[in-house]
Amino acid sequence: MQSFLSLLKNPQWDVALVLFLVAGGFFWGISGGKKKMAFMILAVYVLLALFPFLPVDKLTAGRAETEIFMWRAGIFLALLILLALFLLRALHGTAYVSGVWWEILLLAVLAAGFLMAFLLNLAPEVLIKNNLLNLSPLTLSLFTGAFAKWWTILPIFGVLFL
Repeated sequence: MQSFLSLLKNPQWDVALVLFLVAGGFFWGISGGKKKMAFMILAVYVLLALFPFLPVDKLTAGRAETEIFMWRAGIFLALLILLALFLLRALHGTAYVSGVWWEILLLAVLAAGFLMAFLLNLAPEVLIKNNLLNLSPLTLSLFTGAFAKWWTILPIFGVLFL
């Protein structure tokens, strides 16, 4: 219990990032509805399928491991924004469908977890194994451990059943 309280008093950057992603997704979902959240999750899935085929390794050749991670994550996030804007353009003519706040919160948690797990998957194995990114133990266990595979599956069930 004491470690949980110290985590709330002085959160590390990765825990703050996850909480920021959840809060941002929640408020974005409240303003745009469940369809907007579903399209955002769909954009991450599409980019998850396309990203291994992009020649990102040519840009990162000869760089340090931390630079490789930053380049990969930056390119991924830039492409995600472009793809999300493209997909949301298709949503422009549809009716506004809000949703119950708890459904949007659940979708926001699933989307944030999925995005965080995939971003940490982009890091070279040396960074994760030696914890050179100074990640908290909570983040390591949730997003890079055995539970990390569930973040790939759970968002699609959230979109299908909510």
